[in-house]
Amino acid sequence: MSERLKSDLASLEQEIANLKDEINKLNVESRNLLKERNEISSRISEMRLEATGLKNKRESLNEDVKNLKATLMELKRDYEENLNSLKELRQKIREHLRFKPSRSRESLEKEIADLDWKIQTTPLTINEEKKIIEQVKILEEQLSFYRKLEAMKNEVSMLEGRLKEIKNKIAICRDKIVKTAEESRIFHEKMIECFKKIDELRAKMNEINGKYVKNKNEASSLRLKYIELVSRASAIRKSIKEEEERKKIEVTSALKEKIKKEALEKLKSGKKISFEEFKILAEDGII
Repeated sequence: MSERLKSDLASLEQEIANLKDEINKLNVESRNLLKERNEISSRISEMRLEATGLKNKRESLNEDVKNLKATLMELKRDYEENLNSLKELRQKIREHLRFKPSRSRESLEKEIADLDWKIQTTPLTINEEKKIIEQVKILEEQLSFYRKLEAMKNEVSMLEGRLKEIKNKIAICRDKIVKTAEESRIFHEKMIECFKKIDELRAKMNEINGKYVKNKNEASSLRLKYIELVSRASAIRKSIKEEEERKKIEVTSALKEKIKKEALEKLKSGKKISFEEFKILAEDGII
């Protein structure tokens, strides 16, 4: 019986040791999984900040594009208004040319200058001076055609310059819109890539969480089995101890009976008994 129990105990102790090793192995794996999960969680937090920064930059650039488009529309309206003004002015010039004097501007200016000089340097009667003044007035009216034409031509040049300036601004604005929109697209793609990596990291973290929970559950189950086996081993040890104590008592009792028998035989034969033999006989009330 004792040998069988000892054999069972040895098997249990080996199983307990194996379970302990397996539990420790699972605990180490769980700690490593937890460390990896925390590292991934930190990486996700960093990438969220990066994605937020990219999103804010993209939105800022989109706002710039929106403002540039508004500026472009304003420039186009301004260009259209100035172009219409130029067309109207050119039409006015064409209509004005219908009333062009037969004489050139230089001829009119020379004659007016000559008449002014004559008034200043030649003694004239009132009637003669009056006639010259009337003549100058007529010439001035003809000269006003050229002055008005010059003013309109100056305005044409000004409008043409303005249109060229606006056209350049439109080209610059369009170029800025293209470049800013392209920059926004790049930031958008980086943001999408960032969110994609975050999703991949989340999937990895979920996988690790699954392994971690599985390890924890397995370790918990093994601990329950470990406790059960330790309890069984304790019970077997107790049984072995009790059996060994019982056998010891049996051996002691048998030895005591043997000594008692030998002591009684000595007494019958008149021989002396030892103190131990005397003590045993006294304990049984024989002497």
